[in-house]
Parts: sequence; C-alpha cells; structure tokens
Amino acid sequence: MAGNANSGRRPLPTHLKVLRGNPGKRRIHPSEPTPPAVTAAFDVPPPELAGDDLAETEWRRVAPMLRACKLVTEAERPLLITLCQQWSRYLEAQQKIRELGMLIKTPAGLPEPNPFLDIQKTSYAMCRQLWIELGLTPSGRAKMHALPGDTAEELSKWHGLLSGVTDVRNL
Repeated sequence: MAGNANSGRRPLPTHLKVLRGNPGKRRIHPSEPTPPAVTAAFDVPPPELAGDDLAETEWRRVAPMLRACKLVTEAERPLLITLCQQWSRYLEAQQKIRELGMLIKTPAGLPEPNPFLDIQKTSYAMCRQLWIELGLTPSGRAKMHALPGDTAEELSKWHGLLSGVTDVRNL
C-alpha cells in the first residue's frame, strides 16, 4: 500500500482556488472555515516584534500590501510574524558578513567560512518559502487572479476611458 492520508499535495484553501482560478473545475469545499478579515489595525506591528526594528519595518512594508490584496487574515498572523523575524535575521547576518568578511580565522589561524553565511542562507530559504506561501513573489502572484470587483479594475489605465459607461462588463 503506497502512501497514507498525508501523501500528495496539500489541498489549496478555497480563497486561493478562487483567486488562482479552478481550471480543472474541481469541487470547491463549500463549508471551509473562513477566518475573520483584518482591518487597518493589522498594519501595526504586533508585540512579538517589539524591540526588533528590522522586523517591525518589514511588517509595516508587507502587512498593508497583503491586507489590500485581501490575502491575509488573523490566521496568517503567525506566518507573517515569522517572515518578519526571519528577514530581520537575514539582514543582521548579511551585516555581520560585510563586517567580518566571507572567511574568518580560527584560533589556530586557519581560514574557514564565516558561520554567519549559514545563518544567512537558512533565513533566506525560510523567507523564500513564506514569500511564496503569501503570494509575495512574481511566481506566487502569477498563479493568482484578482477577484471580480476588486481594485484591479480601478487601477487599469483604461478605467474611466469610456465616458458615461459605469460598468464595462455590461457592454
């Protein structure tokens, strides 16, 4: 017997299926739990990031984007906190590498790779996974479609070109 209940790809959340489209026309889970939407208060960095200026700055950059795209709820809060902490760790490791160089000397005087290189690599790999998960990379965004009635139509360069027509979809 091959595999178990955890084998295969993880199912996509319903809201991501709607955003990305459902080309296979597979059934969408009708009773999937929906966490509450976030308000503008979500843009304020949480207490978990207090004292970490780099993480707070990243929160202030990313949280409003995700909220405006309606891709984040209270359920994604820990994911976003982790992303900001990992990005802060990445930047700190990068700064240490600049200060100390790519190679450092051991107590015996032999050169070895800077240990901050491993921290940088691990933190970046974690950030990359979280960026993809949250749709913050070009490939992650390419899989998503704007919901009908969203701001995508308002931001179009053609929006408002036809005077007197309020809804272009009715043409």
